[in-house]
Amino acid sequence: MHANLASRRDLLLATAGGLALALTDRAGATESDARIEPPMASAVPYVEHRISSGGHIIYAREYPGKDPAFVMMHGFPDNLHIYDYLVPYLTRAGRRVVVFDFLGFGQSEKLAAGDYRYTFKQQVGDLAAVVDALKIDKFVPVGHDSGGPCAANYALDNPDRVDWLCLMNCYYSDSPTWRLPEIIEVFGDPWLKQLAQAFLASPEKMDWLITFQDNHFQVNMPEELRKRFVGIVRPIVNSNFAGGAGPAFAQMTGQVRESVAYNTSRLPDVRRSTSKVTLIWGVMDPYLTSTTAAAIAANYSHSTVKPVEAGHWLMIDRPAEVAQLLLASG
Repeated sequence: MHANLASRRDLLLATAGGLALALTDRAGATESDARIEPPMASAVPYVEHRISSGGHIIYAREYPGKDPAFVMMHGFPDNLHIYDYLVPYLTRAGRRVVVFDFLGFGQSEKLAAGDYRYTFKQQVGDLAAVVDALKIDKFVPVGHDSGGPCAANYALDNPDRVDWLCLMNCYYSDSPTWRLPEIIEVFGDPWLKQLAQAFLASPEKMDWLITFQDNHFQVNMPEELRKRFVGIVRPIVNSNFAGGAGPAFAQMTGQVRESVAYNTSRLPDVRRSTSKVTLIWGVMDPYLTSTTAAAIAANYSHSTVKPVEAGHWLMIDRPAEVAQLLLASG
């Protein structure tokens, strides 16, 4: 048993290094493939915060404005920069916005993998630490990708702190309506350990896997959105791994099924929840599809699905439209 756990740990550590190396090596070529306009300037400058969560430091940016604040959470492979194009539309409308990096990602503290275990419970604690430190009494949690379960579980545990809940292209409980991206299947499933090790042993094979994954995320996209994926999403992910997010990514993806089982056990609480929930959903996502959004919404008594002609990173594909939907849902 202990040998198996140690072997699993070693694979996760190797995965972190292998992904970081592969993504860093191809960053220059990817970033030069597409030239995209920069984000609009925000109506107000952000204030940087470094906030303690369990004795470790979270990096957050706060844009002052009217409450309830939008507090936005990123997913597995990225960081707070996925919201760079969206935030200026919200601040121009006068709203308070907070974006932050979970521990292990972006500019937040990176912990040595042998000394710290990143978990979904820890991420809920990160969110709590941010809103408590910034004295945000009532807010709108906005969760994307693996940030969705964090937002949903915080809302269940703290209904008095949540004005309404926003979920974007995420998963929650066990459901036949969604599937994991192949790269997460490979590195998150202990039964695929030998396959993962084969990819890690060859930079060429790892590059092939990353290219395969990129192409599959873009499969339903028109050319305009493919350019945004290549020119914005991929550089954010590349820089995230180059900055040391590999261990957190590896550990978190390895816990997806455990997290989904826990969330499934909470469905009776979800169904009793009276919180208003809006799902703003990129309908071109080939993994977390429109049927996934409908399945999640069906568990809430007060839910609405707002489709957007966009891919998985809808806040990058259609920032003005997503902002409009956020502002109209309050």
